Amino acid sequence: MNDRPHFPRATARRRSRVRPCGAVALLGIALFAIAAPAMAQGPAPAPATLPDSAVGRLAGALIRQVDAGDPARVQQWASTALSPSIGADEKAAFVADLASAARDSGGLDVLDARVDPRMPGALQVAVKARRGGRHALFWLVADEAHADQLAQAALAPMDAPALYADWPRKAVTRAELAQRVRVVLDRLAASDDFSGCVTIRAGGRTVFDECRGVAERGFGAPVDGRTRFHVGSINKMFTAVAVAQLVEAGKLSWDDTLARRVPEYPDQAAAGKITVWQLLHHTAGLGDFLVPEYFEHPERFVDPVDYLDLIARQPRVGPPGGDWNYSNAGYMLLGRIIENASGERYFDYLQRHVFAPARMDDTGFDSVDDVVPRLAVGYYRDGPFSDAWKAAWRKIGYKGGPAGGGYSTNADLLRFAEALRAGELVKPATLVRIFDGQVPAGPGGYAAGFGDRLSHGRHIRGHAGGIEGTTANLQMVWESGAAVALTSNQGPSEHWMLAERIADLLAAEDAKP
Repeated sequence: MNDRPHFPRATARRRSRVRPCGAVALLGIALFAIAAPAMAQGPAPAPATLPDSAVGRLAGALIRQVDAGDPARVQQWASTALSPSIGADEKAAFVADLASAARDSGGLDVLDARVDPRMPGALQVAVKARRGGRHALFWLVADEAHADQLAQAALAPMDAPALYADWPRKAVTRAELAQRVRVVLDRLAASDDFSGCVTIRAGGRTVFDECRGVAERGFGAPVDGRTRFHVGSINKMFTAVAVAQLVEAGKLSWDDTLARRVPEYPDQAAAGKITVWQLLHHTAGLGDFLVPEYFEHPERFVDPVDYLDLIARQPRVGPPGGDWNYSNAGYMLLGRIIENASGERYFDYLQRHVFAPARMDDTGFDSVDDVVPRLAVGYYRDGPFSDAWKAAWRKIGYKGGPAGGGYSTNADLLRFAEALRAGELVKPATLVRIFDGQVPAGPGGYAAGFGDRLSHGRHIRGHAGGIEGTTANLQMVWESGAAVALTSNQGPSEHWMLAERIADLLAAEDAKP
């Protein structure tokens, strides 16, 4: 799932555009729900009208406000249409998206509206801008107590349905798979919608390895196979593996509490109820650290210990051991647990015990003022329907860490996949434990740091990452060892779904009699 995964003055602007990771995760699930029928059973019915329900009527009112083309008007409407229960940061992000939609879209046409049975009450509305033709997805939930208000609301860009209109749903030859991916990348690159690399490994050989776009727009420096990209929440897999190694070494237990392993955590009462296992599965009930205070002074947050006070002061979203709520804060705390258990700085531990054994020589963590050879500059569009690209320097934290934000290459990500599956990073029995006890999330489950879903009877395991200036995905067909890596210096986008589609075809190939 993505952080997943948008400043009057710089600080205020940042506050309004940083989307809380829970909303990103829910949008990722919704995008997958819209795309999954096409991936598996062909195009789903696409009604052009909204349902006659509370949430359907709110969606209609919302689109009429956007169609009026007045950002101030849509912001005023949103001030009363959004429930007070929505967090201030999430509300500000959505209102900013609505204002930009009113400014850039020229009005919206509804292409598809559906309620996903896995998320009762949530309406997903796929729309297309009349100006520029860009597509996006609204994810809306009506307030049960106040039918004239939205209890949850988010908006994200999505790929045009025509992009995958002829995408196969059954196994194809590897040559045909390569050609299909090439066509998709060419279409995206032609509209300046993709800059990055896609690499596919199957049967011990590279099936596809191509790049498009530019690593730095000012000088037009092209992307190539050696370009490093920030990879967002893909780093969560590395953090989970580090935790598993320490469990193997007897320095940690899955059931250890946060209080035991981080006695310096300010809220010891809460920490006594939170376990390592819960942190790994996003079930600790924690909120997030992507709040205005974080972005006002990002240089203060470098090592995991720097985040402890900030995290402890954020409101909790549920009880420990409760529902799945995607949490960057939880993984930052895991980073501190790794430091305390190992006696090493998090970044040093990862380098010595994960990256070096997996031969990941192009992977690491940088600060915004570091000069890293061959590292692509990240770019984002200032609104889901905007055509203009902006550099993402001020949209990311000062330094990546346990929750995400490091950099890598496709080759390194695939080396990680091979080393993990081969038992070179943790023992086979530990791998089994990592994927046991998953919690429901999206089209499958969330294991200890990994997404896991079934496709053609095969397990697709991995993690995506997405934030301004980043779209990335690593997916492994566990039984066969086939894998696909996608990295891009543009985002957030839905292009991570291309890796999912590729993984499905790799799974279908392995499932052939």
